[in-house]
Amino acid sequence: MEDIIYLNMVEMERNHWWYKGRREIIGKITRSYMTSPVKILDAGCGAGGTMEYMSRYGSPIGVDISQKMVEHCRKMGMSAYRTSVSELPFPDQEFDLVFCLDVLEHIPDEKQALAELIRVVRPGGIMVFTVPAFTWLWGHHDVLNNHCRRYNVGELQGLLTDCNLSIERVTYFNFFLLPPIWVVRRLGRKVTALMPKTDFQLGSRSLNNFFYSFLKLEKLLLRYMNFPVGVSQAVIARKKDSLRPGG
Repeated sequence: MEDIIYLNMVEMERNHWWYKGRREIIGKITRSYMTSPVKILDAGCGAGGTMEYMSRYGSPIGVDISQKMVEHCRKMGMSAYRTSVSELPFPDQEFDLVFCLDVLEHIPDEKQALAELIRVVRPGGIMVFTVPAFTWLWGHHDVLNNHCRRYNVGELQGLLTDCNLSIERVTYFNFFLLPPIWVVRRLGRKVTALMPKTDFQLGSRSLNNFFYSFLKLEKLLLRYMNFPVGVSQAVIARKKDSLRPGG
């Protein structure tokens, strides 16, 4: 990922509508799995926004390939390690809950990364993934963020079931903003030279709050439904307990 993105990451994770909304949506759909204190891994923790949010439910540990982000997390009093998601410095079955939020799309060998993440979660433990959805949304943003892919319907679920995980829940999010984002992405292909270095810029407070309100609404609706489409997809999976019949 380009340096300019990292320079803004701390502010973005705390205040940008997309990061705030994703954090709250993921918190909402995983809350039922955190009824008691749990040991949490945030794989690809960035500036630690998710760890900070989830610390109310357990003891989060983060990993990231950016030394700057790891140092920031440590300055904030969080436990973080500089390492690749594909080479985790933890023993087998160490965590109850693993978050891998918008990370897999950056990794050329996603299967190796998945195998390593599965290794460190206990049998019966929960794994939470978010990924960018639909190849027809591919645009300037994906190129700048060094995405290897976007995920079409069923692709991530197929990868997870092939790894012997059971699927607990699948939903899309960023549903209401899908049409305007699609238009911007299409225009971006024609006016790349005029585009900023990253989509993730805070912009005006009023506009930021306006976009955030849509994700707040989605968070409320996710109590009752799953969204059939959206800019992003979330999948909750469980590591099968080999001691259970059929596991």
